Amino acid sequence: MTLNPATAAIIGMSLGAVASFSGAWLTQHATNRRERENRVWTRCMAVYEEAMIVVHRLGDLRAELSVEGKWPDGTRAAVADAHVLAARLEIYAGSTVLDAHWATFQAMRAWIEAWQDWDSQEGTNPRVSRTDPRWREFTELVEKSEEADRQFLRILRKEVHGERKERGVVWKWRPFRRTGTE
Repeated sequence: MTLNPATAAIIGMSLGAVASFSGAWLTQHATNRRERENRVWTRCMAVYEEAMIVVHRLGDLRAELSVEGKWPDGTRAAVADAHVLAARLEIYAGSTVLDAHWATFQAMRAWIEAWQDWDSQEGTNPRVSRTDPRWREFTELVEKSEEADRQFLRILRKEVHGERKERGVVWKWRPFRRTGTE
């Protein structure tokens, strides 16, 4: 079979059209996927930012409670924020972040229960005292909760900043560190 110039031109045009259409379709598909990933990443970063704020806010409330022995103002709002945050993390976070958040939540629940045990002691007026075994248990659980919070924040920072490679060397991003927090 021989091809005449007209048939060859039609075949060439057809192949060019198919290649052009396929290229445009693949480009559009890749662009849509990249834009979706960027939208999800942007929302995820907003949730991580909110998580850091809530953890610090709850940490401040916990610190005030462990000094004063009574619940500070704004506690209900902070706890409500924590519940909303948990739902958002379930949508956007990976298993590492969720596990760390769960550890933080469990540690928070433990010190709240210890504080309630201390506050509801029978026969005594609960006072902030290192000689009170229930107060000591509460302060020990506060320390464990603070460590769980630090671990959660470390994982969040790692998720946000990640690692970058430069000429075969892995550089870890180092966020600003406050004295005594790490």
